[in-house]
Amino acid sequence: MGDKLGKMVNKLYSIPIILFTLTLGAEENAPLKQFDRLDQKVSIYKDAKIFSITGSVNNISLSGVKVAKPDAHSLKQYGLISRKDKYAIKVLNEKGNQIMFVGLGDPFTVHIDHIGHENETVFQADIPQNFDIAMPVTSNAAYFVLLSQDEFGFKEIKKIKVK
Repeated sequence: MGDKLGKMVNKLYSIPIILFTLTLGAEENAPLKQFDRLDQKVSIYKDAKIFSITGSVNNISLSGVKVAKPDAHSLKQYGLISRKDKYAIKVLNEKGNQIMFVGLGDPFTVHIDHIGHENETVFQADIPQNFDIAMPVTSNAAYFVLLSQDEFGFKEIKKIKVK
């Protein structure tokens, strides 16, 4: 009887410890705010600030800013962060507060298959990529930060100031 009671008490103590551990793990990921998809913030029917960005595996540059109606493809292309996104862009205001955080996937790596060499090692190359990020006209974007994601989280690659 005492052995059963001891096992029951151990189980009862285990439940709060497990719940605490799960809560702690959830709070570690909390500081990274995610926003609704861009197409819910910006419409193809209204003017938006469109930031033209050139990026690569270790660099980001702003090639232009215009006010125009965004196309549907650019709005649906980038969305919420997922574990599959190797790269992301964080947009900050002048105070350094995050105003947008979008996943890019892995746009800078191209995989090359060579017919007749299927048994060879995988061929791939890093390429620069141009893309547009549309934001509401009233947005106060001051910085763009290119991030890479691995199993340990996000790492800043480069931060640029919007002129």
